[in-house]
Amino acid sequence: MITTVARAPVSGLAARAPSSSCEPSNPHRNRVDLALAADPAHIATARREVTAHLRCWNLGHLAADAALITSELVTNAVLYGRTETVTVHLAKCGTLAEPQLLIAVTDQSPAAVPAPCSPAAAEEHGRGLLILQCVASCWGVVAKPRGGKLVWATLAVKTPDHGHETELSPSPCCAGSQWAPALA
Repeated sequence: MITTVARAPVSGLAARAPSSSCEPSNPHRNRVDLALAADPAHIATARREVTAHLRCWNLGHLAADAALITSELVTNAVLYGRTETVTVHLAKCGTLAEPQLLIAVTDQSPAAVPAPCSPAAAEEHGRGLLILQCVASCWGVVAKPRGGKLVWATLAVKTPDHGHETELSPSPCCAGSQWAPALA
């Protein structure tokens, strides 16, 4: 499924993407792409759409972490991506034993690979990738063949039945590193 928000309305308010709905004809869809205008007003739209799709996939328990990751990745793409459109990719990946959720965002920036930094305490920006490191199972960057990049992160899919363990086993990060290049 591809949802597109091409441009913000003239009034400057965020355009609303079509409301996500579960598709009864194909409830097992494993991937969603959301194209948004590279406008700060659409960061909230990206969070809402990701949350709605996770609920459709019965992964609502990942919504808060996925929305935070989405927000950080889309914010970076909007602020630094030098592009008119930002695309959010959401996919179920991993293995049956260790399923994962892949969240990826593409932009057209030829800039170098983003790296976490250590901002001064009074600075308002610069903590996005540090937050990503704390929340995601793993993350990475893939250069797109036609320019730009795709920044991705994975979340381990823990079911509410098993609760949240205090100590996580190592995540099969290879799922994100294997699936992300296909999205680029």
